[in-house]
Amino acid sequence: MDAPPLTRRRALALGAVAGLSPLVARAAPPAWAARAAAPSGFGLTVARAAFGARGRTAPLRAPRRFDLVGVRGEALGAAGLDVRVRRDGGTWSPWVPLGSGHDHRPDTGTGAYASDPVWAGSAHELQLRAAHTPRAGLHVHFVAIPAAVKRHGARASAAVAHSAQAGSQPAIIARAAWGGDGVPPRAPADYGDVQAAFVHHTVSANDYGPQDSAGIVLAMAKYHRDTNGWNDLGYNFVVDKYGQIFEGRAGGVDQAVIGAQAQGYNSHSTGIANIGTFTDVGQTEAALDAMARLIAWKLPLHGAPVTGQVVLTSGGGDLNRYKSGTPVTLERICGHRDGDATECPGAALYAQLPDLRRRAAAIAPATPVATVAVAMNAPAAAVVYGEALALQGTLHRGDGSAVAGQRVLVQKQGTSGWVTVARVQSGDDGAWSASVPWRAAGKIRARAAVQGAAVTVTAGVQVGCTPVLSAKAQTTRVKAGRSLTVEGTVHPLAPVVVTIEKQGSDGKFRRVGSTTIKPRRAQFQSKVALSRPGLYRLTPQTGVGTAKASAAALYVRAVRTTSTKKATTTAPGGGTSAGATAGTGASGGTAAGA
Repeated sequence: MDAPPLTRRRALALGAVAGLSPLVARAAPPAWAARAAAPSGFGLTVARAAFGARGRTAPLRAPRRFDLVGVRGEALGAAGLDVRVRRDGGTWSPWVPLGSGHDHRPDTGTGAYASDPVWAGSAHELQLRAAHTPRAGLHVHFVAIPAAVKRHGARASAAVAHSAQAGSQPAIIARAAWGGDGVPPRAPADYGDVQAAFVHHTVSANDYGPQDSAGIVLAMAKYHRDTNGWNDLGYNFVVDKYGQIFEGRAGGVDQAVIGAQAQGYNSHSTGIANIGTFTDVGQTEAALDAMARLIAWKLPLHGAPVTGQVVLTSGGGDLNRYKSGTPVTLERICGHRDGDATECPGAALYAQLPDLRRRAAAIAPATPVATVAVAMNAPAAAVVYGEALALQGTLHRGDGSAVAGQRVLVQKQGTSGWVTVARVQSGDDGAWSASVPWRAAGKIRARAAVQGAAVTVTAGVQVGCTPVLSAKAQTTRVKAGRSLTVEGTVHPLAPVVVTIEKQGSDGKFRRVGSTTIKPRRAQFQSKVALSRPGLYRLTPQTGVGTAKASAAALYVRAVRTTSTKKATTTAPGGGTSAGATAGTGASGGTAAGA
């Protein structure tokens, strides 16, 4: 008998029956978690000279006990570093490679030059060895987790029973249960959609016990946020070799939270990391079963099947296998290496992905076929720099009924893909509205990922940005054949063309030339030469087409000889402009486009 279609309401209801709803899990964090101190981070600088003739450092003592270690530095990638650790009076651990870590990062590219973190589990000393002596010094980063996490980590997992119903939410250890409240995100989560699941490994030691996993996840979260400079833990979920599933990046396990795990595809996927290194050894049966149950719940929850392929548009990035805008065909359950230039999730685990797909397909519910459409009213053709672009639209189902209380993302096209610039919710009638500060021309669109339906996106609409330009001349009187200084500001940064006109004997101004100022900053300053005596009108302009701006005209008199007497110049329209000796300022106007 086929499983019934899974909707968001039904999925959450199933979780609630099993005692696994995210709302229930968050309502009662364990008492020890509230009392536990936050993890601490500290460092140690290792000079290039510390690597001896054999490419090894002497044993290095950390400032204090540590549980996780990583290395940061521009010379990291080419060095080929390994690390081993030991406790006071203990024996050395095996050598563990320090992966470059560059391939696990958000689409913004932050976190370069930091290795993957390696679990040490209460150590005091470390030693580094390099295949090639680093070109420069390196900085070792440590994380020490609170003792309470070590004492109670196993209890957190044992307290959550496995859900038995196929397609229901599996047992997920909430952030509060592994101490994640001690490492809050830098900013609220960003949301996209979930069309595929990327499988990763953490490139860390495989030798750990089930009681260690909560501490490993906590230490990774601290390292990703503070050493890599990310917003939060990079992965959406973390799975250990014992089959325990941990909530990763904050924002809701049932939500399409954008992670930092597959550059160029983070907005359209969920990331599942396996604790350990799976280059030569495969993942355990318990972990494969846990991942299958997680994916069989997660993808259908967002309207995506677990089988077959999906075409995602690459967001680009220096480690992406495909340039920005390229359509990339991926398996719904894929390895990190399928999208980015990396060996992740390791050769052995990658070879297990076909089996993982079969396991997930065997228990996944039927994918809903509900249709939802987001619409966006035509915005203004151009908006003055710094003002707000007003947007409105609707969100309705295929039968015309409104979708209420649903998040709608307003996105602007950037150099590496579409970037969310506003998040709003639809009202009871399905209507939504947004206000976006506008500082550069570009395409804008609306996007909605309604649980149980395919993602819906409007076409991108180009909106111009009308510049704001101000200018003034430092003097209204200059000797003929010399130059005067014109200065001002322009937003956004763009060339400024100054049209030069000279008054004829009939009182009319005629164009005699122009000069183009190419400012490097918003504030600009440039020389304008006036070759012959007479009254000149200088008109600064910037922008093109409908997004064009002109500053008020500047009137300057060029004289045959230098005069210290005041002079009065009659400007067009009957106004007067007081002439002055060189160096007297003249005020210019500001205009914001036509």
